[in-house]
Amino acid sequence: MSEQTAPAHKLAVIGYGTQGVYHTRNLRALDDVAIDVVGIYDTDPRANEDAEADGLHVYASAEEVLADEAIDIVFICTPNDSHHDYAVSALRAGKHVLCEKPAMMNAAEMREVAAVAEETGKLFMVHQNRRWDPDFNVIKKIYDEQLIGAPTYLEQRIHGSRGIPGDWRQLPEHGGGMILDWGVHTVDRLLTMVDSPVVDVYGELSFALGHEVDDGFRAHLTFADGFRAMVDVSTTSFLPEAKFWMQSATGTVVIEDWEMNGRMVRRTGAEEDDATPVQAGVGLTKTMAPRILDYKALASTTPPVEVLPLPEVDVDVMDFYRNARDVVDGVAEPVITNESVIRCLTVLEAIVESSRTHEVIHPEQA
Repeated sequence: MSEQTAPAHKLAVIGYGTQGVYHTRNLRALDDVAIDVVGIYDTDPRANEDAEADGLHVYASAEEVLADEAIDIVFICTPNDSHHDYAVSALRAGKHVLCEKPAMMNAAEMREVAAVAEETGKLFMVHQNRRWDPDFNVIKKIYDEQLIGAPTYLEQRIHGSRGIPGDWRQLPEHGGGMILDWGVHTVDRLLTMVDSPVVDVYGELSFALGHEVDDGFRAHLTFADGFRAMVDVSTTSFLPEAKFWMQSATGTVVIEDWEMNGRMVRRTGAEEDDATPVQAGVGLTKTMAPRILDYKALASTTPPVEVLPLPEVDVDVMDFYRNARDVVDGVAEPVITNESVIRCLTVLEAIVESSRTHEVIHPEQA
Protein backbone atom coordinates (compact mmCIF):
# COMPACT_ATOMS: atom_id res chain seq x y z
CA MET A 1 0.00 0.00 0.00
CA SER A 2 1.11 3.55 -0.65
CA GLU A 3 2.38 5.53 2.34
CA GLN A 4 0.65 8.66 1.02
CA THR A 5 -2.27 9.51 3.33
CA ALA A 6 -3.56 12.72 1.77
CA PRO A 7 -4.28 12.35 -1.96
CA ALA A 8 -3.02 15.28 -3.99
CA HIS A 9 -6.22 15.58 -6.04
CA LYS A 10 -9.90 15.57 -5.14
CA LEU A 11 -12.49 14.49 -7.71
CA ALA A 12 -16.25 14.88 -7.93
CA VAL A 13 -18.46 12.78 -10.21
CA ILE A 14 -21.33 14.38 -12.11
CA GLY A 15 -23.75 11.55 -12.81
CA TYR A 16 -23.59 8.66 -10.33
CA GLY A 17 -25.08 5.95 -12.51
CA THR A 18 -23.37 2.81 -13.76
CA GLN A 19 -20.27 4.57 -15.08
CA GLY A 20 -20.00 7.00 -12.18
CA VAL A 21 -20.01 4.11 -9.73
CA TYR A 22 -17.55 2.20 -11.94
CA HIS A 23 -14.99 5.01 -11.95
CA THR A 24 -15.40 5.65 -8.24
CA ARG A 25 -14.68 2.02 -7.40
CA ASN A 26 -11.72 1.86 -9.79
CA LEU A 27 -10.11 4.98 -8.34
CA ARG A 28 -10.66 3.78 -4.79
CA ALA A 29 -9.05 0.44 -5.65
CA LEU A 30 -5.85 2.06 -6.96
CA ASP A 31 -3.36 2.86 -4.23
CA ASP A 32 -0.85 4.27 -6.73
CA VAL A 33 -3.17 6.98 -8.09
CA ALA A 34 -3.42 10.05 -5.88
CA ILE A 35 -7.00 10.95 -6.83
CA ASP A 36 -9.63 10.82 -4.10
CA VAL A 37 -13.31 10.67 -5.11
CA VAL A 38 -15.03 12.80 -2.48
CA GLY A 39 -18.46 13.70 -3.84
CA ILE A 40 -21.09 13.45 -6.54
CA TYR A 41 -23.96 15.34 -8.12
CA ASP A 42 -26.94 13.53 -9.59
CA THR A 43 -30.60 14.42 -10.15
CA ASP A 44 -31.76 10.90 -9.23
CA PRO A 45 -32.60 10.53 -5.50
CA ARG A 46 -31.70 6.84 -5.62
CA ALA A 47 -28.22 7.67 -6.99
CA ASN A 48 -27.79 10.15 -4.15
CA GLU A 49 -28.74 7.47 -1.61
CA ASP A 50 -26.22 5.10 -3.18
CA ALA A 51 -23.53 7.77 -3.03
CA GLU A 52 -24.17 8.48 0.62
CA ALA A 53 -24.02 4.75 1.33
CA ASP A 54 -20.64 4.74 -0.43
CA GLY A 55 -19.40 7.48 1.89
CA LEU A 56 -19.54 10.29 -0.67
CA HIS A 57 -20.69 13.86 -0.21
CA VAL A 58 -23.80 14.67 -2.24
CA TYR A 59 -23.79 18.13 -3.80
CA ALA A 60 -27.10 19.94 -4.24
CA SER A 61 -26.23 21.17 -7.74
CA ALA A 62 -23.55 21.09 -10.39
CA GLU A 63 -22.87 24.74 -9.57
CA GLU A 64 -22.05 23.72 -6.00
CA VAL A 65 -19.55 21.18 -7.31
CA LEU A 66 -17.83 23.80 -9.46
CA ALA A 67 -17.79 26.31 -6.62
CA ASP A 68 -15.96 23.91 -4.32
CA GLU A 69 -12.33 25.03 -4.43
CA ALA A 70 -11.20 21.71 -2.96
CA ILE A 71 -12.33 19.90 -6.12
CA ASP A 72 -9.77 20.08 -8.91
CA ILE A 73 -11.03 17.24 -11.14
CA VAL A 74 -14.58 16.57 -12.36
CA PHE A 75 -15.65 13.33 -14.04
CA ILE A 76 -18.70 13.73 -16.30
CA CYS A 77 -20.79 10.53 -16.47
CA THR A 78 -24.16 11.91 -17.61
CA PRO A 79 -26.21 11.30 -20.80
CA ASN A 80 -24.45 12.33 -23.98
CA ASP A 81 -26.29 15.58 -24.69
CA SER A 82 -25.19 17.17 -21.39
CA HIS A 83 -21.44 16.61 -21.76
CA HIS A 84 -20.75 19.84 -23.65
CA ASP A 85 -22.27 22.28 -21.16
CA TYR A 86 -20.91 20.49 -18.10
CA ALA A 87 -17.44 20.36 -19.64
CA VAL A 88 -17.33 24.03 -20.61
CA SER A 89 -18.61 25.13 -17.21
CA ALA A 90 -16.14 22.92 -15.35
CA LEU A 91 -13.16 24.03 -17.43
CA ARG A 92 -14.03 27.70 -16.98
CA ALA A 93 -14.39 27.06 -13.24
CA GLY A 94 -10.75 25.94 -13.21
CA LYS A 95 -11.38 22.21 -13.02
CA HIS A 96 -9.67 19.47 -14.95
CA VAL A 97 -12.29 17.35 -16.70
CA LEU A 98 -12.54 13.64 -17.43
CA CYS A 99 -15.55 12.63 -19.52
CA GLU A 100 -17.34 9.47 -20.48
CA LYS A 101 -17.67 8.62 -24.13
CA PRO A 102 -18.98 9.77 -26.48
CA ALA A 103 -17.26 13.02 -25.65
CA MET A 104 -19.86 15.13 -27.41
CA MET A 105 -22.86 14.88 -29.70
CA ASN A 106 -20.77 15.93 -32.71
CA ALA A 107 -17.33 17.11 -33.79
CA ALA A 108 -18.31 20.80 -33.63
CA GLU A 109 -19.11 20.51 -29.91
CA MET A 110 -15.84 18.70 -29.34
CA ARG A 111 -13.87 21.42 -31.10
CA GLU A 112 -15.47 24.01 -28.83
CA VAL A 113 -14.57 22.08 -25.68
CA ALA A 114 -11.03 21.45 -26.91
CA ALA A 115 -10.64 25.19 -27.51
CA VAL A 116 -11.83 25.99 -23.98
CA ALA A 117 -9.42 23.41 -22.55
CA GLU A 118 -6.60 25.04 -24.49
CA GLU A 119 -7.67 28.51 -23.37
CA THR A 120 -7.92 27.57 -19.68
CA GLY A 121 -4.87 25.31 -19.63
CA LYS A 122 -6.90 22.50 -18.09
CA LEU A 123 -7.10 18.84 -19.02
CA PHE A 124 -10.10 17.52 -20.91
CA MET A 125 -9.77 13.79 -21.61
CA VAL A 126 -12.32 11.25 -22.77
CA HIS A 127 -12.59 7.75 -21.31
CA GLN A 128 -11.96 5.73 -24.49
CA ASN A 129 -11.45 2.58 -22.44
CA ARG A 130 -11.85 0.14 -25.33
CA ARG A 131 -8.37 1.08 -26.51
CA TRP A 132 -7.22 -1.24 -23.71
CA ASP A 133 -9.32 -4.25 -24.74
CA PRO A 134 -7.09 -7.35 -25.09
CA ASP A 135 -8.58 -8.37 -28.46
CA PHE A 136 -7.88 -4.98 -30.01
CA ASN A 137 -4.35 -4.89 -28.62
CA VAL A 138 -3.63 -8.35 -30.05
CA ILE A 139 -4.87 -7.21 -33.47
CA LYS A 140 -2.83 -4.00 -33.17
CA LYS A 141 0.30 -5.98 -32.28
CA ILE A 142 -0.20 -8.25 -35.31
CA TYR A 143 -0.80 -5.18 -37.48
CA ASP A 144 2.17 -3.19 -36.14
CA GLU A 145 4.63 -6.09 -36.22
CA GLN A 146 3.25 -7.54 -39.48
CA LEU A 147 3.05 -11.01 -37.96
CA ILE A 148 0.99 -12.21 -40.95
CA GLY A 149 2.76 -9.94 -43.39
CA ALA A 150 1.54 -6.44 -44.28
CA PRO A 151 -2.22 -6.40 -43.46
CA THR A 152 -4.54 -5.22 -46.21
CA TYR A 153 -8.05 -5.64 -44.77
CA LEU A 154 -9.74 -5.80 -41.36
CA GLU A 155 -13.24 -6.66 -40.20
CA GLN A 156 -14.23 -5.51 -36.70
CA ARG A 157 -17.57 -6.58 -35.22
CA ILE A 158 -19.55 -5.95 -32.07
CA HIS A 159 -22.63 -8.21 -32.16
CA GLY A 160 -25.42 -8.67 -29.65
CA SER A 161 -29.12 -9.48 -29.76
CA ARG A 162 -30.66 -7.50 -26.88
CA GLY A 163 -31.43 -4.28 -28.76
CA ILE A 164 -30.78 -0.80 -27.39
CA PRO A 165 -31.06 -0.36 -23.61
CA GLY A 166 -34.53 0.95 -22.73
CA ASP A 167 -33.49 4.32 -21.37
CA TRP A 168 -32.20 7.62 -22.80
CA ARG A 169 -30.07 5.61 -25.25
CA GLN A 170 -33.19 5.17 -27.40
CA LEU A 171 -33.76 8.93 -27.69
CA PRO A 172 -32.09 11.03 -30.40
CA GLU A 173 -32.18 14.22 -28.34
CA HIS A 174 -29.93 12.55 -25.76
CA GLY A 175 -27.52 11.15 -28.34
CA GLY A 176 -28.85 7.61 -28.37
CA GLY A 177 -28.09 4.93 -30.94
CA MET A 178 -25.16 2.68 -31.73
CA ILE A 179 -23.14 5.23 -33.71
CA LEU A 180 -22.53 7.19 -30.50
CA ASP A 181 -22.43 4.05 -28.35
CA TRP A 182 -20.15 1.45 -29.92
CA GLY A 183 -19.23 3.50 -32.98
CA VAL A 184 -17.01 5.74 -30.87
CA HIS A 185 -15.12 2.65 -29.71
CA THR A 186 -14.79 0.70 -32.96
CA VAL A 187 -13.86 3.67 -35.14
CA ASP A 188 -11.61 5.20 -32.46
CA ARG A 189 -9.61 1.98 -32.19
CA LEU A 190 -9.29 1.71 -35.96
CA LEU A 191 -8.01 5.29 -36.27
CA THR A 192 -5.60 4.64 -33.39
CA MET A 193 -4.15 1.63 -35.19
CA VAL A 194 -3.91 2.86 -38.78
CA ASP A 195 -1.65 5.88 -39.23
CA SER A 196 -3.19 7.12 -42.45
CA PRO A 197 -6.01 9.52 -43.45
CA VAL A 198 -9.49 8.12 -44.11
CA VAL A 199 -10.24 8.97 -47.73
CA ASP A 200 -13.45 7.00 -48.38
CA VAL A 201 -16.36 6.11 -46.09
CA TYR A 202 -19.54 4.27 -47.01
CA GLY A 203 -22.04 3.64 -44.23
CA GLU A 204 -25.39 1.95 -43.66
CA LEU A 205 -27.41 2.50 -40.49
CA SER A 206 -29.92 -0.09 -39.26
CA PHE A 207 -33.34 0.79 -37.87
CA ALA A 208 -34.65 -2.79 -37.70
CA LEU A 209 -36.15 -2.30 -34.23
CA GLY A 210 -38.18 0.75 -35.22
CA HIS A 211 -36.51 3.28 -32.93
CA GLU A 212 -35.71 6.87 -33.91
CA VAL A 213 -32.03 6.07 -33.41
CA ASP A 214 -29.91 3.46 -35.14
CA ASP A 215 -29.80 -0.02 -33.60
CA GLY A 216 -26.62 -0.82 -35.53
CA PHE A 217 -24.53 0.16 -38.51
CA ARG A 218 -22.02 -1.12 -41.03
CA ALA A 219 -19.26 1.08 -42.39
CA HIS A 220 -16.56 0.54 -45.01
CA LEU A 221 -13.45 2.68 -44.65
CA THR A 222 -10.54 3.11 -47.06
CA PHE A 223 -7.31 4.72 -45.91
CA ALA A 224 -4.88 6.73 -48.02
CA ASP A 225 -2.25 3.97 -47.71
CA GLY A 226 -4.67 1.46 -49.29
CA PHE A 227 -5.68 -0.36 -46.10
CA ARG A 228 -9.40 -1.13 -45.94
CA ALA A 229 -11.65 -1.92 -43.00
CA MET A 230 -15.24 -2.87 -42.30
CA VAL A 231 -16.90 -2.03 -38.97
CA ASP A 232 -20.11 -3.89 -38.13
CA VAL A 233 -22.16 -3.11 -35.00
CA SER A 234 -25.44 -4.94 -34.47
CA THR A 235 -27.91 -5.31 -31.60
CA THR A 236 -30.05 -7.81 -33.55
CA SER A 237 -27.49 -10.55 -34.20
CA PHE A 238 -28.46 -13.86 -32.59
CA LEU A 239 -25.44 -15.63 -34.07
CA PRO A 240 -22.49 -13.28 -33.47
CA GLU A 241 -19.69 -13.43 -36.01
CA ALA A 242 -15.98 -13.14 -35.26
CA LYS A 243 -15.01 -9.96 -33.43
CA PHE A 244 -11.85 -9.41 -35.49
CA TRP A 245 -10.78 -10.88 -38.82
CA MET A 246 -7.70 -9.50 -40.59
CA GLN A 247 -5.88 -10.65 -43.70
CA SER A 248 -2.76 -9.99 -45.70
CA ALA A 249 -1.45 -11.54 -48.90
CA THR A 250 0.31 -14.18 -46.80
CA GLY A 251 -1.88 -14.82 -43.78
CA THR A 252 -5.10 -14.39 -41.81
CA VAL A 253 -5.92 -13.86 -38.14
CA VAL A 254 -9.25 -14.34 -36.39
CA ILE A 255 -10.42 -13.51 -32.86
CA GLU A 256 -13.75 -15.21 -32.33
CA ASP A 257 -15.09 -13.79 -29.08
CA TRP A 258 -14.53 -11.90 -25.82
CA GLU A 259 -12.80 -15.00 -24.43
CA MET A 260 -9.97 -14.50 -26.93
CA ASN A 261 -10.48 -17.74 -28.85
CA GLY A 262 -8.62 -17.32 -32.12
CA ARG A 263 -5.57 -18.18 -34.22
CA MET A 264 -3.22 -17.02 -36.95
CA VAL A 265 -2.61 -18.90 -40.19
CA ARG A 266 0.24 -17.78 -42.42
CA ARG A 267 2.43 -18.99 -45.24
CA THR A 268 5.92 -20.14 -44.36
CA GLY A 269 7.55 -19.54 -47.71
CA ALA A 270 8.02 -23.23 -48.47
CA GLU A 271 7.42 -24.53 -51.97
CA GLU A 272 3.96 -25.95 -52.58
CA ASP A 273 2.56 -28.12 -55.35
CA ASP A 274 -0.14 -26.67 -57.54
CA ALA A 275 -3.60 -27.21 -56.09
CA THR A 276 -5.77 -30.09 -57.22
CA PRO A 277 -9.34 -29.11 -58.13
CA VAL A 278 -11.91 -30.01 -55.48
CA GLN A 279 -15.64 -30.49 -55.63
CA ALA A 280 -17.33 -27.29 -54.40
CA GLY A 281 -21.10 -27.32 -54.53
CA VAL A 282 -22.07 -28.43 -58.00
CA GLY A 283 -18.75 -27.59 -59.62
CA LEU A 284 -14.98 -27.92 -59.39
CA THR A 285 -12.55 -25.23 -58.23
CA LYS A 286 -8.80 -24.99 -57.99
CA THR A 287 -8.65 -21.33 -57.02
CA MET A 288 -10.63 -21.90 -53.82
CA ALA A 289 -9.23 -25.33 -52.96
CA PRO A 290 -8.51 -25.45 -49.19
CA ARG A 291 -4.93 -25.68 -48.00
CA ILE A 292 -3.93 -28.83 -46.11
CA LEU A 293 -2.93 -27.79 -42.62
CA ASP A 294 -1.86 -31.26 -41.40
CA TYR A 295 1.30 -31.75 -43.44
CA LYS A 296 2.62 -34.40 -41.05
CA ALA A 297 0.54 -36.91 -42.99
CA LEU A 298 2.49 -35.94 -46.11
CA ALA A 299 5.86 -36.22 -44.31
CA SER A 300 6.58 -32.63 -45.25
CA THR A 301 9.55 -31.16 -43.40
CA THR A 302 8.54 -27.55 -44.05
CA PRO A 303 4.78 -27.11 -44.41
CA PRO A 304 3.82 -24.16 -46.62
CA VAL A 305 1.35 -22.87 -44.02
CA GLU A 306 1.37 -22.84 -40.24
CA VAL A 307 -1.27 -22.35 -37.56
CA LEU A 308 -0.15 -20.22 -34.62
CA PRO A 309 -1.75 -19.11 -31.36
CA LEU A 310 -2.56 -15.47 -30.85
CA PRO A 311 0.32 -13.43 -29.43
CA GLU A 312 0.10 -12.23 -25.86
CA VAL A 313 -0.26 -8.59 -24.84
CA ASP A 314 0.10 -6.87 -21.50
CA VAL A 315 -2.36 -3.99 -21.06
CA ASP A 316 -4.01 -2.39 -18.05
CA VAL A 317 -7.07 -0.16 -18.45
CA MET A 318 -6.21 1.44 -15.10
CA ASP A 319 -3.45 3.24 -16.97
CA PHE A 320 -6.16 5.69 -18.03
CA TYR A 321 -6.39 7.00 -14.46
CA ARG A 322 -2.62 6.96 -14.00
CA ASN A 323 -2.19 9.00 -17.15
CA ALA A 324 -4.85 11.49 -16.03
CA ARG A 325 -3.01 11.97 -12.74
CA ASP A 326 0.32 12.46 -14.54
CA VAL A 327 -1.15 14.98 -16.99
CA VAL A 328 -2.71 16.98 -14.15
CA ASP A 329 0.66 16.87 -12.36
CA GLY A 330 2.34 18.18 -15.51
CA VAL A 331 4.60 15.17 -16.09
CA ALA A 332 2.87 13.50 -19.06
CA GLU A 333 0.85 14.13 -22.20
CA PRO A 334 -2.73 12.81 -22.52
CA VAL A 335 -2.85 9.25 -23.80
CA ILE A 336 -6.20 10.13 -25.41
CA THR A 337 -5.87 13.42 -27.24
CA ASN A 338 -8.71 15.78 -28.06
CA GLU A 339 -7.54 15.75 -31.68
CA SER A 340 -8.09 11.99 -31.87
CA VAL A 341 -11.60 12.38 -30.44
CA ILE A 342 -12.46 15.11 -32.96
CA ARG A 343 -11.19 12.89 -35.74
CA CYS A 344 -13.30 9.94 -34.59
CA LEU A 345 -16.47 12.04 -34.38
CA THR A 346 -15.75 13.44 -37.85
CA VAL A 347 -15.55 9.94 -39.35
CA LEU A 348 -18.71 8.88 -37.50
CA GLU A 349 -20.52 11.88 -39.01
CA ALA A 350 -19.29 10.75 -42.43
CA ILE A 351 -20.84 7.32 -41.80
CA VAL A 352 -24.18 8.92 -40.91
CA GLU A 353 -24.03 11.24 -43.93
CA SER A 354 -23.20 8.34 -46.23
CA SER A 355 -26.16 6.35 -44.91
CA ARG A 356 -28.42 9.33 -45.54
CA THR A 357 -27.19 10.10 -49.07
CA HIS A 358 -26.16 6.56 -50.16
CA GLU A 359 -22.90 8.08 -51.36
CA VAL A 360 -19.23 7.65 -50.51
CA ILE A 361 -18.01 10.44 -48.22
CA HIS A 362 -14.38 11.66 -48.14
CA PRO A 363 -13.77 12.94 -44.58
CA GLU A 364 -9.96 13.29 -44.73
CA GLN A 365 -9.16 13.36 -48.42
CA ALA A 366 -6.40 15.84 -49.27
